[in-house]
Amino acid sequence: MADKKRTILIVEDDPALSGLIREYLEGQGYAIRTEPRGDRAVNRILSESPDLVILDLMLPGKDGLSVCRDVRAGYPGLILILTARE
Repeated sequence: MADKKRTILIVEDDPALSGLIREYLEGQGYAIRTEPRGDRAVNRILSESPDLVILDLMLPGKDGLSVCRDVRAGYPGLILILTARE
């Protein structure tokens, strides 16, 4: 029986950065999903329950800190914040 691939949701609005992260992680054997908008990320995180969320702080629709606060009580997985914010 084959092992199930671990799933990562990348919440990042920069397509170039999201693409680079996706390419690398897929090469490492992960199943990758992407979401460019913070206001849609909350529902996706809660409904898809990925193994890991890579979350940008500066997103259209809703900022990453708000997304993190909104999902924390209902999402038991890991959240990694990755940002270019100073």
